[in-house]
Amino acid sequence: MSTWLTSALQNERWAMGDQIWSRDPATGAFDLADYKGLGAPPPACNPFDLATLVGARVSIEAKDGIAGPVALYPGTFKFSPLTGKALQEPRTADREVWLPPFGADGAAADAPQGLRLSNTHLALRPTLTPESPPDHQMPMPPAGHCQFLVGAFGTCDSRLIAVDPAQGQLYHWLPNSERWQALRPSGTQALAPSALGEEAWGLAVEDAQRAARVFLPTDAGLAIVFINLIGRTCEVKTVGTRCLGAPMLWQGAVCVPMLDNDGRLGIHAFDPESNELRRIEGLAIDAAETAWVRPLADCRRIVWMASQGQLLVDREGDGATPRAVFLPWPTGLAPCLDMGSPYLSRTGNLWQQCVRAEGDAAQFVFVQLGLAEPELRPASSPRLSTGASCFQLDTRLRLAPWFEPDECMPPEADEVIFPLMESTSASTVLCVRVPHTRAVDGLLASSETCTATFELQGGEQDVQFWMARMSRPWATRPFVYAGHLYLHHPDKRRLAGWRIEP
Repeated sequence: MSTWLTSALQNERWAMGDQIWSRDPATGAFDLADYKGLGAPPPACNPFDLATLVGARVSIEAKDGIAGPVALYPGTFKFSPLTGKALQEPRTADREVWLPPFGADGAAADAPQGLRLSNTHLALRPTLTPESPPDHQMPMPPAGHCQFLVGAFGTCDSRLIAVDPAQGQLYHWLPNSERWQALRPSGTQALAPSALGEEAWGLAVEDAQRAARVFLPTDAGLAIVFINLIGRTCEVKTVGTRCLGAPMLWQGAVCVPMLDNDGRLGIHAFDPESNELRRIEGLAIDAAETAWVRPLADCRRIVWMASQGQLLVDREGDGATPRAVFLPWPTGLAPCLDMGSPYLSRTGNLWQQCVRAEGDAAQFVFVQLGLAEPELRPASSPRLSTGASCFQLDTRLRLAPWFEPDECMPPEADEVIFPLMESTSASTVLCVRVPHTRAVDGLLASSETCTATFELQGGEQDVQFWMARMSRPWATRPFVYAGHLYLHHPDKRRLAGWRIEP
């Protein structure tokens, strides 16, 4: 710690490790002047919202609150310099990370990324019922169609960020003030909107705890967004051209499909170390208006899927330069991109469910991804999958999805279970039950309001915990923040949350 007095008329500046505090010599009040180079907080900042971000101590003693009802002190202060009384330890901060839409950690290594699988622990108390009220609720962000991101971004506490891709807006949830605040642009660029749909949009993050950079797809290019939770700002730098798909962090680079200057699609790689953007050789197709769903990735390749086929980024050999490849679907097959994630087999291969129309009937087939001549495995009816768990109507399958749950009789049910996501650490599946009166593809195409029941399957017992009327309940977006599981649906006015059990 070092202290110096800049002038007899100016405040003292106290250097405390990676923080600088300002002390008013007339009153003894302390204010944060800088945290890790992020600057000072806004003047009207709620001290309780700020304290956990920087590990500060809070005092509500009358003599300490000379400049207001609450006094902030550096975290290293164990006693009040004004009263000599012991200060409370800084509140234990949350260190959660949630990357939309399914809470993955964002680094494509051995485990495939992009499936409806998360290592986030999901367990609810077994006494919950569909009529139980939520444990916590918070207001919706100002925009209705948001994705939710949780991270510390270089601070001491994880915070909730709502991203509105269509409007190009970021909102920060202030937990003590209990309100949303827009992160204002701090530079010359603002975040551009993105026309990517719900199943196409995604983001990439290097490290949501220590790093503050987020990579977002926009209609103006790949946006590198520096989130400053202290100043409540965001600095945006945009590279390249219009993004035609979501980015994926793969082998140290952020790869993303872009619209090239010649009007064709190319895949580009951004190097976070050198800040250079380069085009990956080997692909240029006329697919500017194609809807590419969020990518999948493992250590071998990245895959973006659309009705026309697969975009791949892989390496031909060890240490080889990445290449981009387009693979059409096998003749006569169309992918079922709205029935959940591809299935991850025990051998580590990904299988996408497709359909082949044969007269008035439809045959479902699972196609191995990433191969020019893939293996095909037929299934009798559509499956809904997280990537690990699969459902046939209201039956959870215990084997691979191309096997039947009962070879003697086809399943009959008046409900369909849509798996929203799966917790690999708790072995639980978050699902929604929807009344079933038509074929699954017809149900997915419907926007009728229905009564949906949300449940968590697995663990010691299945728990049904919420019943609500809404349209398209399978489009509900779950996220985990501050020890609660929240469900977001644009038909609802509040974000309902349930406490996660250890």
